[in-house]
Amino acid sequence: MNAGTLKALEEKGLVERLEKEYYRTPDFSAEGHAVEKFALNPEQRAAYDEIAAAMAEHRFQTFLLRGITGSGKTEVYLQAIERALALGRDAIILVPEISLTPQTVGRFIARFQQNIAVLHSGLSSGERYDEWRRAERGEVRIVVGARSAIFAPLPDVGIIVVDEEHDGSYKQGETPRYHARDVAIVRAKMNKAVCVLGSATPSIEAYRNSEVGKSRRIELLTRATAGTLPKVQLVDMRIETKEAGGQIILSRTLETAVKERVDAGEQVILLLNRRGFAPFVLCPQCGWVAQCEDCQVSMTYHSSGALLRCHYCNAERARPEVCDACYFNPLIYLGMGTQKAEDYLMRAFPGSRVTRMDADTTARKGGHAKILARFAAREIDILIGTQMLAKGHDYPGVTLVGVINADTGLALPDFRAAENTFQLLTQVAGRAGRGKRPGQVILQTYRPNHYAVQAAKEHDYAGFYAREIKTRESGSYPPFRRMASFSIECEDPLLAEKAAVFLRRITREQIEALGFRGVEILGPSPAVVRRVKKKYRWNLAVLSKSAQRLNTLTRAVRDVFNERATSGKVKLKVDLDPYGVF
Repeated sequence: MNAGTLKALEEKGLVERLEKEYYRTPDFSAEGHAVEKFALNPEQRAAYDEIAAAMAEHRFQTFLLRGITGSGKTEVYLQAIERALALGRDAIILVPEISLTPQTVGRFIARFQQNIAVLHSGLSSGERYDEWRRAERGEVRIVVGARSAIFAPLPDVGIIVVDEEHDGSYKQGETPRYHARDVAIVRAKMNKAVCVLGSATPSIEAYRNSEVGKSRRIELLTRATAGTLPKVQLVDMRIETKEAGGQIILSRTLETAVKERVDAGEQVILLLNRRGFAPFVLCPQCGWVAQCEDCQVSMTYHSSGALLRCHYCNAERARPEVCDACYFNPLIYLGMGTQKAEDYLMRAFPGSRVTRMDADTTARKGGHAKILARFAAREIDILIGTQMLAKGHDYPGVTLVGVINADTGLALPDFRAAENTFQLLTQVAGRAGRGKRPGQVILQTYRPNHYAVQAAKEHDYAGFYAREIKTRESGSYPPFRRMASFSIECEDPLLAEKAAVFLRRITREQIEALGFRGVEILGPSPAVVRRVKKKYRWNLAVLSKSAQRLNTLTRAVRDVFNERATSGKVKLKVDLDPYGVF
């Protein structure tokens, strides 16, 4: 029925038009999560008492809650939030990549029922709008979400929790490039509220702030349940590869352990932080490598669909049958990703229920939650996946965690490479042994003596921090100085290079004009991946001990560059406190 017909019927009094508002509710289940509070152990009680005291005084305070995996940080959050509600105030809880943590969200929903809204980018536009309105209208007192939830329009925030504060997903990759942890601290200060930063592996910046008195550190060093931290074993893959004479997916040690655990009816998590089947397609005759036409990177072979895909711009092409350069056949598929590992596991452990969890298998809405629900229901024996497996999952059936290539991230040209590696290994290791049976962790590594790997083996955050902070200080990297990065992008490679040189000259001019001392310029230099989406990229970084000076300088350089730029083809991007390889 069209609008005209409907209007005519309405004018004749034959139909009546009614409007009723419905909320589109996000699909998060509280099933299986306890509604009642758990009794706090002495460490948890001490943490709660400090947080509650600050809230009662209406006093701004940042707490760093460092608790080992399984130490019960979430229960402390829950009871602290309950106290905030009793004081008549609201709460915001940030979790990294909320679609990966349905258990955490489920616990909050179970405890607080309809008094909670959920905000994250995985919701539809309508769902996000409805959840936002519920918060704005005061229909909810608690908002749980990913980084953007920090801006939820709650009127009187009394506590903000940033769970897994070390996680890189709190940093916005596009303009505005804010870090949700930093915004959380500022919002808490504006509201005279408490900000709780929780992690088993705090960021170096957050831990340093607790040392110099910018925050109050509280530690939970024992697991809340009867379980203990799992034993971690290193397997030197240099020896394994030499003896096997070729590429190995599972070492003999890890393969034996997987079989034993599966045969015993237990569950296994295997981490391989690279998706796809093979990262390189190579011609053994002329050396040709299949590369993306728009990005200066090799294309990854995906066995699903038999295609090559660029992991930077998502360009795809059919799998080549012969070499593009010399027409040689067959081609070689080098390296391994989660698809190759999954294929191997299905053949190595026939009858076992193997499932892969990566960006490819979870692309559809609710994909993460569906896989994790099956895992929780013990419908999966072996779960193989990327770093998303390390994010806050709690499954008592998991007794073995294996990391297939523990040191991939150490090779990245990033001053945070060791920190990111240690955090990933420690976090994924913490998924094992959270039930009644003891856990076991096996790390396959080509660099067993690296301090990040050794610290992860011992669950030794303090030891890692002591070594890493000295390295940062010797290089004057954050947290000892703040950093701003400038990125030039242009489809013309010569114009991009000239713009980068021009940018450095402007930066020097502005440093002199502003009279700033102690400011260091790094670069310009080509980006690690020089060309992405047809655009050539150059980077320049500026470091200063003064955040205020760095902000002033960054704005001045941006404004002058945009004023003097002679070509609209060049784009300048600015990022304060950048994360990742730039």
